[in-house]
Order: sequence, then structure tokens, then C-alpha cells
Amino acid sequence: MVLKSKQLPRKISMYGSDGKEYGFLLKGREDIRQDERAMQLFGLVNTLLAVDPVTQRKDLGIKRYSAIPLSFNAGLLGWVPNSDTFNQLITNYREEAKIVQRIELKLIDSM
Repeated sequence: MVLKSKQLPRKISMYGSDGKEYGFLLKGREDIRQDERAMQLFGLVNTLLAVDPVTQRKDLGIKRYSAIPLSFNAGLLGWVPNSDTFNQLITNYREEAKIVQRIELKLIDSM
């Protein structure tokens, strides 16, 4: 499935050796290595939060997802269930508020 967002990423599913289905986002024209580094940083933050007694009692942590670089400009990201793209959120808001879709492009064209 191709998602309606700027980079047109693809949602794909794969079955693991455990028989479970896993969702991923296949992205191109983007450096997924940066996402991989961010997930490593979040892992470190989670470790620090788990060690501190105050944050440990509050059960604080950052949810991480898979970030698998395939090349310098493509990779797989773990699919986050029940999530939307910014484009979808903006489109839904504009439909509900009766705001003209893509008004920015129409204003630019008129200039």
C-alpha cells in the first residue's frame, strides 16, 4: 500500500520465523541511519530512566520502533499501529473545518 505523504512510502507486511505478521514502512529518498541513531539514543534514555528511582516509580520511557537502513537513502521502519501521517491529519482537520484543501498551492499559483 502506498501512503499519501510527501515521500510516498510503502506499507509492507512480513511474516517472521515465529509465524507472526510484522508491519514495516519502506521509505526511499531518506537517510534511515538517522532514525536508527535516534532509536539508539532513546534506548540509552530508557536505561537512564529505569535506573533513577523517581522515574522508575513513574514507569517513564520512550517507545522505540525498528529502524533498518538498507542503503544510504532507503530503509525500513517498524510500523506503528493506529498511526496517521501528518498529511492525513491535516487533510482530516481541513475537511472537518471546511477549509479548502491545498489552499497554500492555490495561493502560490495566484501570485
